Amino acid sequence: MVKFIVGEKGTGKTKVMIDMANEASKASKGHVVYIDRDNNHMYDLDRSLRFINAGDFQIDNLKTFYGFLCGVISQNFDIEHIFIDGLKVISNSEEACLKDFIDNMERLNRQYEVNFVVSLSRNPDNVPEFLKAYV
Repeated sequence: MVKFIVGEKGTGKTKVMIDMANEASKASKGHVVYIDRDNNHMYDLDRSLRFINAGDFQIDNLKTFYGFLCGVISQNFDIEHIFIDGLKVISNSEEACLKDFIDNMERLNRQYEVNFVVSLSRNPDNVPEFLKAYV
């Protein structure tokens, strides 16, 4: 599963993501990973989640971020869910790059059975057609 939570900045996407991640950590038999751009919400998450501050890494495009995700998955094949919250590299990406990134997440989902939930800071009325299936 690849799912996007779309909304303008300040609409509560992070709260929804935190609640979903905490619920997933209680229900999952495998591991849950939460990737954020800083440490601001680290203490809102259940201690059993693996928290990654992606702001500590030089991630400046979606290809680099895809490689980062592959590294996270390769380190632990028991990951069931990856939550990706508020990364500007995703929100500011061009449509073609975002489509390729979603295709790559779909492949990871099929191959490793990892579910992805991603927040995207955009007006929900202006998302590209290909993204509407994931909202």
